[in-house]
Amino acid sequence: MWMLKLIIKPTSGLTFRRMPSSILHISTYPFLPPTTMSGFLCRLKLLEAGHLPETTVKDPDYYALPPQLCPLGAYPKARRYRVHTTKRQGIRSFNHNAFSRIVRHQSTKEVYQLHTWEYLFTEKLVGYVVSEDKELLSQLKTVKNFGCKIGKEGYAFVDRISGPTEIVLKQVKTKPDTLLPGTALVGVPCEAFPLYRYAWGEGASENTNLEQPEPSNIKGFVPFVAGEVSGEIELDYYTDGNVHLPKLFIDELWKGEENG
Repeated sequence: MWMLKLIIKPTSGLTFRRMPSSILHISTYPFLPPTTMSGFLCRLKLLEAGHLPETTVKDPDYYALPPQLCPLGAYPKARRYRVHTTKRQGIRSFNHNAFSRIVRHQSTKEVYQLHTWEYLFTEKLVGYVVSEDKELLSQLKTVKNFGCKIGKEGYAFVDRISGPTEIVLKQVKTKPDTLLPGTALVGVPCEAFPLYRYAWGEGASENTNLEQPEPSNIKGFVPFVAGEVSGEIELDYYTDGNVHLPKLFIDELWKGEENG
């Protein structure tokens, strides 16, 4: 197994919207979720190649890394972060997209509502992508210094990338560098979050040219629970001696990869 370690630096407050969520309270995950990280890195490869994919509210194309690459999310350095809550006015209509257009040809009367909005503030996020395909993983190294919109709100850029680094499977007692799936959290004090992984469509793994990304064949999302523990826990980890990535979390995110 091989690993890339990425340092992602925000340039503003970030909102990674927790799902499911209420309409009026927009809460954030205190980390970059794996699926959001996948879309962010894929978008950077699009920008690198000079492509600007259109965005739409109805029936959008999904752009994500191929199933052979497994982003594990990115986390505040030393878990140091602050979540700021504020009030924010927004459009009531779900399909409103006028604010995202470069040109608006006419004004329409909109109905506004007041949101409670959370922003994540942190100096940097430390993220990981793993793969059994070293050459495919290496294609991501070229996104260093690229940045764009990330999550529901905010911007960030990739400051540093190290690897690919070989990681081996060992059973040790240590503090994991990522979340743990619900199966590892029974009886363990933790903060749990509802997350999602991709349900890949047939042939999804065939598009491995990251220089010319195409819309991903994603047929849906599968919910699961993951959590963050504050102490050490004995598990099987993929490790280089410094970074410890729980095998159970990688297995959870890679479920359904065989369908691709």
